[in-house]
Amino acid sequence: MKSLSPVAGKTIVIIGEPGFLSDGAREALVAHQAVVVDRRVDAIAMNCLDESLVCDAAIIDVTISDEAMLAINDWLETRRIPFVFAQDHRSEARSAGFVLSHRPADINAIVAALFGPDAGYYH
Repeated sequence: MKSLSPVAGKTIVIIGEPGFLSDGAREALVAHQAVVVDRRVDAIAMNCLDESLVCDAAIIDVTISDEAMLAINDWLETRRIPFVFAQDHRSEARSAGFVLSHRPADINAIVAALFGPDAGYYH
């Protein structure tokens, strides 16, 4: 039987600092039948976005450097890969935006932005 989840079988690359993708968030995405690829961004790992990386969408840590963010945005936009920016926790200072957590509401919001009827969410 075919899954009803819009993310089923899709590869989502998580791009962020070490610790950005929690075990709970990974498990929540996998429960939606997503394939999760975790890529850390640091000075050495900027080459992680090469032609061998195949993905259907990306979730980007809002705390990465501006230089890394621009390079990643360019790489994703050139390939027309949908992406969103997220933080790894709720913050009083930032009430808007996406949160990458284990909470169903957070995961559902990200899935809808990336694969929902209004898909193609490029931030």
